[in-house]
Amino acid sequence: MPPFIRLETSADHARSEALTRAAFWNIYQPGCHEHHYLHQLRAHPAFRPDLTFVCEEEGELAGVIACSSSHIALDGGGRLDTVTFGPLAVHPHFQKRGLARALVCHALRAARDAGEHAAVILGDPRHYGRYGFWCGERFGISMENGQFLPGLQAVELRPGALSNAAGRFHEGFPYAPDEAALAAFDAAFPPLEPAVTPSQEEFRFMCSLGHEVIPNGFM
Repeated sequence: MPPFIRLETSADHARSEALTRAAFWNIYQPGCHEHHYLHQLRAHPAFRPDLTFVCEEEGELAGVIACSSSHIALDGGGRLDTVTFGPLAVHPHFQKRGLARALVCHALRAARDAGEHAAVILGDPRHYGRYGFWCGERFGISMENGQFLPGLQAVELRPGALSNAAGRFHEGFPYAPDEAALAAFDAAFPPLEPAVTPSQEEFRFMCSLGHEVIPNGFM
């Protein structure tokens, strides 16, 4: 039986943030900031409440996927509007049940039905390839600073949408975590112990793989 997926409402906010914290704690860094990101994203103009969904399992809120507007500044001039999702979180108690996949597929279909042409995210390419995402470099899409990263992933929601999309990706919500603000926000949750884990080293290695392509660099 597929999970029950619906739009997030204001009544879900605290539980969405709590499950996001539980899902990301100590995964990419000691502690996490994704729950704070989600909290701040909702107050930003880039937030897409029409494309932000939660899923329920066993009568509980089990997962959330938040979407925001973004764009590619095209090398040839102009811009291509895109949609971005994240955080994508499933509470540890409900992981390994296909909920993350269900949320991603639901959000991408909803974005396509809403008229979006492409989605660009920052995520693990070993995971998002199963949804049709390619490394942005395939389409000539780099980060805002011109760097190509394996984690910069893009997928066409309409055939050919990225055929002339070479350019620099701009997140609609540029989150810059403030340690004091994060600590104050996190204090409202039950205490958890930050720790160093192997997944953090793997994440640091993945982030170090970025490179810049210099046109005609052999000349």
